[in-house]
Amino acid sequence: MKKITLLLIGLIALIGLIGLIGCSSDEGGATKADSSGNDSAEPVEGGKMNVAISADPNTLDWMYTGESAARKIGWHIFEGLFALNQDYEAKPLLADSYEVSEDGKTYTIDLREGLTFHNGEEVTSKDAVASLERWLKVSSIGEITNQHVESLEVVDELQFKIHLNKAYTSLLSDLSAPKHAAVIIPASIAEEAGEQPLSRDELIGTGPFEFDSWKRGNEVVIKKFENYASREGEMSGLTGGKKAYFDSVHFKVVKDPQVILNGMKTGLYDYGSDIPLDLYEVVEAAPDLVAETSNNGYTILTTDKSEAPFDDNKVRQALNAALNKEEIAKATYGNEDFYGLDGALFTPNQTALYSDQNIEGFSGYDPEKAKELLEESSYDGKPIKIMFANSYSDYKKIAEIAEQQLEEVGFNVNLESFEWATYLDKWGKASNWDIVVIGWSPFFSPNQAGMVSQDSNSSGWYNSPEWQQLISDWATAGTEEEKDQILAELNATLYEERPFEKVANVSNLDVRSTSVKSYNSWYGPRSWNTWKAE
Repeated sequence: MKKITLLLIGLIALIGLIGLIGCSSDEGGATKADSSGNDSAEPVEGGKMNVAISADPNTLDWMYTGESAARKIGWHIFEGLFALNQDYEAKPLLADSYEVSEDGKTYTIDLREGLTFHNGEEVTSKDAVASLERWLKVSSIGEITNQHVESLEVVDELQFKIHLNKAYTSLLSDLSAPKHAAVIIPASIAEEAGEQPLSRDELIGTGPFEFDSWKRGNEVVIKKFENYASREGEMSGLTGGKKAYFDSVHFKVVKDPQVILNGMKTGLYDYGSDIPLDLYEVVEAAPDLVAETSNNGYTILTTDKSEAPFDDNKVRQALNAALNKEEIAKATYGNEDFYGLDGALFTPNQTALYSDQNIEGFSGYDPEKAKELLEESSYDGKPIKIMFANSYSDYKKIAEIAEQQLEEVGFNVNLESFEWATYLDKWGKASNWDIVVIGWSPFFSPNQAGMVSQDSNSSGWYNSPEWQQLISDWATAGTEEEKDQILAELNATLYEERPFEKVANVSNLDVRSTSVKSYNSWYGPRSWNTWKAE
């Protein structure tokens, strides 16, 4: 076996996400200068932080769900063996070191010493194995990984093995993905919960904060974990050194963004998430507020490829030629700082996964060509249904502009909007829609790209032997050159088969009070290593 010490060697940078909600043209960070001395203020212990979130999570079981609301709270409570750093590279968190056998089929992982759960129990390899066994069943990413796992084996108190049925180079990226996360919980809880979401009494992790209380529709409260065992080193992303300065963090459910901004201005909230981009100038004009941006995936139009008319690739080609994506993005997102036009499967800031090869088909706007393709296709002129969730203003805008552009070339279009829960329910049946407008947040490996998952409603029942073969090749690719070639071929397949039409990479807008110090923006609110000025 070749020894690899995680404290010394960085892992392959892997970027990307499974889950819903719109990607960004830049890495994130404050968009205007913070004159409050954000990085130079002396730490202040104690107090509370009030964070306004736009949705009440269905569960706080970060392993069980990919919901962004659950993630924003869950990563304060739970931690995994590995986590992504600021540059989206997999780095150790609860793991201390690991070994990979020469055939790539066995990973031996050592836990850090002195780790403690919120209930006072010590963290052991038995807990890690029980947690991973549950993750392989309940997590969408875990289910992908499970196809490659032969067995899990406890060696001693702090060491265990993952036996694979064949070499799988995406293992560590799967274990560090921050959706449906491979978090470590007590073995007794993992076994008791099984494939059901964790109850409130079972929300036990190792993070810098522990679960305190939850009033449905009102707030979730977490409190400082006094016995937290921090990793050494500088904080970066979800790994490195962490310290809880606040006594508690209160996540307030506030669905109206204007109410969030008003509360920020009056000091009712210290941080607000998911602010519509058209309110950016309001944030910029407020002297005590700072805009925080982060990678938020990209928006797409997904076609139902299981039946007419989009089972015909010529109709899908006509769709592409009919769409002026620059016009759609500009009208939807306005400020060019918040969107980017790029056709790759991953985004430019995802350096280890980004390829600009074979993306010429992204911008194919040509109305006359669209008309010709429709004439040559099997399209019979019947109305196509574009479905969107009316709780997201960008989805509505994209649908409305797409309707105009498609009708100009000969499509007959009907728009259908629903509130989020109904929208998700109707998405499950092909007869309910022909096109859906949706956003996908970042994913961290090609096999995690839900918009091309095979034979599912999320991909419009896409079935591609070519795509499946490339994903299989990715799982065993051993060199950067091999991976670069596969990424280029994945891009090419997208534009040959057109499972979806990418609209734009987009950024997420949050807002922070200047009283909150030493805050480092990355993929959503984090309340460790930050404090509030007195």
